Amino acid sequence: MKWKFITIAAVTLFVVVFLEVVQIPLFVIEAEGEAEHVFWYREDAEFSVRWTHSVEKEDWEEMFALEDEMIELTATRFKTFGAGVPNDAGEDTFLKDGWVYMTGITQTIGKELALRTGRETNHRVIYEHHRLDLKKNHSYRIKVDRSSIWKGIKTYISVKLR
Repeated sequence: MKWKFITIAAVTLFVVVFLEVVQIPLFVIEAEGEAEHVFWYREDAEFSVRWTHSVEKEDWEEMFALEDEMIELTATRFKTFGAGVPNDAGEDTFLKDGWVYMTGITQTIGKELALRTGRETNHRVIYEHHRLDLKKNHSYRIKVDRSSIWKGIKTYISVKLR
């Protein structure tokens, strides 16, 4: 009986230490410093940020990939080509379905992308099959964050239960 108790205690201690020590990457969208959306990180996953341009009143979209726990800008698309728009971003620029596409961009953003939404910008993030509408006039951080397995599970569950 004594050995059974010691074995159970040792296994429990091992599991607790394992859950606290081992780090995992998460894909997190924070609003005003609080996790609003949490996903298990997936290498080579893609997401985009889409918004209505404040001057042109047309949608713009930037596409990103998760590579080596970093965020990388890979492409952009917009409806009108005008002042302030780079004319040589990426490897290819073309028209398709009324959009100007710039593809083949390989610009590393880093571990996080900061953005601020406006009153009329209608920002949204598209990640896998999720469309996430962002709140008006808020600061956001879209990031790859490493945390212990235990903290990652707690964060994931608390966000899902909101």
